[in-house]
Amino acid sequence: MNVFARKEIVLSEDAKQFIHSLPPTYVNSFRKRRQLLPIWSTNKYCVMVKSTYLVYHRMVINSSTSGKEIVANDGSSAERNYKFLNLTNCTIKMIDDDTAGYVFCVAPENGRGGIFFAADTEKERIKFTQRVAVTQNAVPKISDFDTLKLLGKGHYGRVILAKKVKPEKNAELYAIKEMKTNQVKAKILYTERSVMEWVANHPFILNLDYALARGKSIFLISKFMAGGDLFLHMQNHGGCFDERTVRFYGAELLLALEHMHKMNILHRDIKPENILLDMEGHIKLADMGLAKRLESQYGRTRTMCGTDTYLPPEMVNRTPEGHGLAVDLWQFGCLLFELAAGYPPFYIPQSSQKATHQRILYQTVRYPSNFGATFKSLLMSLLVKNQEDRFGYHGGISEILKHPFFDGVDWMKVQARQLVPPIVPGPVGDDFVNNFDPQFTQQAHKIHVTDDTSFLNDRDFAGFDYACPNIAYPLTTILAAPRVTAVKAAQKLRREEQPEFDGDGTEFVKVKQ
Repeated sequence: MNVFARKEIVLSEDAKQFIHSLPPTYVNSFRKRRQLLPIWSTNKYCVMVKSTYLVYHRMVINSSTSGKEIVANDGSSAERNYKFLNLTNCTIKMIDDDTAGYVFCVAPENGRGGIFFAADTEKERIKFTQRVAVTQNAVPKISDFDTLKLLGKGHYGRVILAKKVKPEKNAELYAIKEMKTNQVKAKILYTERSVMEWVANHPFILNLDYALARGKSIFLISKFMAGGDLFLHMQNHGGCFDERTVRFYGAELLLALEHMHKMNILHRDIKPENILLDMEGHIKLADMGLAKRLESQYGRTRTMCGTDTYLPPEMVNRTPEGHGLAVDLWQFGCLLFELAAGYPPFYIPQSSQKATHQRILYQTVRYPSNFGATFKSLLMSLLVKNQEDRFGYHGGISEILKHPFFDGVDWMKVQARQLVPPIVPGPVGDDFVNNFDPQFTQQAHKIHVTDDTSFLNDRDFAGFDYACPNIAYPLTTILAAPRVTAVKAAQKLRREEQPEFDGDGTEFVKVKQ
């Protein structure tokens, strides 16, 4: 029997790129003990927690900075040899009596093949241990949710209303977006999951509370917005809104877009159906399925996607240089127009896709006579055919905030949700879905998957699981195993004659109890 036999890890290159694309929930630098031999590395290692994975690499020394260590947290450097370890079933063992510093071992479930790190302070060691505990405890099971109603269904999946019943004291309503991995490209699922984590914790963006990969389904779980969407409320208020109402929704949406654009994230599907209302009447920008994170403020991408009526000319025309953040500026203009007029600027009933595209490319916008001068001025500056001449292209969202249409708006109060919403959604009813389309709410809503987590190690969806760091969780896992001395730990490893996991594309076969 070969005691050094190891099982090939199943992380695909796409999965690694996905994990790299996520924001780290923990970053620090530690010394690392070399493989097999009890010798500590001279250089420190950058250690990150992303999703449920430990990601680490040897830090680069740049002589031009007088020997200072350079750390890249975003995984963008192709030269670095990144290592990956799934923390889901690992334990942390704190080790005393070691001259290397405050030593701890990240050990797989079977207790073999641990990775030894040394922190500079006890505080750093404890902080890492606590972060791992959060990672292991915060992700729920799909069986923790009881489904109640179907809220909507689209090309990429369906959205289900559910109540989180475990733990009972945290019973809340959630909207669960379910997508089948054999029906949606992995890249699309990766992108939506990644973008939702990047843009989290903004008052006007729908927050991602949990993400799960189970069976052949993935689930994106957010707090339930019982107020429905803006399209529904337009229909319930005569088909359109007055300019005061448009200004309110436009102001909140601008702050959401500003937050996204600061991170060079493009939404690409801004329309009334993707703007939800909470029960107070404030908006939540939703559906990041077509979002894209660009390399810079002026970065470009070339994929044609979105809703026909809202596509900008540069996307319809498939310009060689592609499209960038200015797509959202165009769609913001289309949205404001529709909220005030009751229809998008280039919409004609029963029009073909080709005819719609031709109008977008060549037709001048026809503005209703009841549009105010400053409102029309804003729309004319946003609905400019050339993306580089579009209002906000050079100055960003902050330039739009200063337009006369928004004169008198207290942006601090907008950000703090202190302005009184013009529309407060009506009662949700006994089944919570009065503000949703009955054609969906009467359909089947059960989720037919198990809590089998073996799929988490699938080539395409490793690291997909997620829990928002701000969510309280029950601390049921021991933070650290009993402390042992470094000498005893080394002796134990030698007796086992087992090499440590070093993230080089392999991991030990999991021992079944």
